Amino acid sequence: MDDHAVQCHDLSRRFGSQSAVVGLDFTMPRGSVFGFLGPNGAGKTTTVRMMLGLLRPTSGSVRVLGHDPLIDGEKVRRQCGVMLDNVGLYDRMTAQQNLELAARIARLDESARRARVEAGLHRVDLWERRRDRVSGFSKGMRQKLGLARALIADPEMLILDEPTAGLDPTSIVMVRELLVSLAQESGRSIFLCTHLLAEAQRICDRVGIIQNGRLLALGDPNHLGHAGLSTIRLSLSGGDRMKMEALPLPHGATLEAISGSDWRVAIVDEADIEPIVAALVAAGIGVRAVVPEHVSLEEEYLRLVGGGNDD
Repeated sequence: MDDHAVQCHDLSRRFGSQSAVVGLDFTMPRGSVFGFLGPNGAGKTTTVRMMLGLLRPTSGSVRVLGHDPLIDGEKVRRQCGVMLDNVGLYDRMTAQQNLELAARIARLDESARRARVEAGLHRVDLWERRRDRVSGFSKGMRQKLGLARALIADPEMLILDEPTAGLDPTSIVMVRELLVSLAQESGRSIFLCTHLLAEAQRICDRVGIIQNGRLLALGDPNHLGHAGLSTIRLSLSGGDRMKMEALPLPHGATLEAISGSDWRVAIVDEADIEPIVAALVAAGIGVRAVVPEHVSLEEEYLRLVGGGNDD
């Protein structure tokens, strides 16, 4: 069996003269949670539609669960629980009827349908509203019902586009814990498009940051900053810019001025801290503090995309 849930190779999609996705190259291991991050209009939904065989790539290729979506699109969609940005529920039906319809489409027998529908409504805290028409649901309730529907056939993989949009903080925590348990307990693969960077950092094994259709960064959400290097902040006294720029640094280390007395150093290894401090002392530069820094996913995201929005 293929070890990858998703494989994209030089994947591109154009609409007329406009490029929506440009040369995407990444893999997602089975049983992992992959966060696909980017502003609106960055190319996330276009990528998902190509993964599901709903759009034909202009060039390049994508495989999902070992299948080519253009050839085995029905098989891919049958093995994936999907919740796109437009949840697409039936407003005149109740919450229970929406899930029952999804269970019938998945060809579950009557006993399995009953059990899955009840379990799904309990899982997203909508059991008490099961007989209410969806037309009266808030956006957050629709999102939760959409997630329950995506899970109804117990899919091997979940593809979720902004599953926590419109949810209150308590519901966001509930969805986060559900996704973590689904990945850990069942080995299910989860492809997650989201704007919630703190949530992505908590639950994703790997993230990709996309803007204008291009992949800007890929890797562990806790180690994207400074190309995966660790950083330390130096608070100094008696050091000027010329002395600092002439400072001998370990191989691979880089220096960045923050203020007149504060500097940031990106290092390859924590063992590099000692020789850096020794070099500062030898140059006659007083060291007031050396503080290891952690670059958050949010900081790295904003550094890469500039806080912009492509809508």
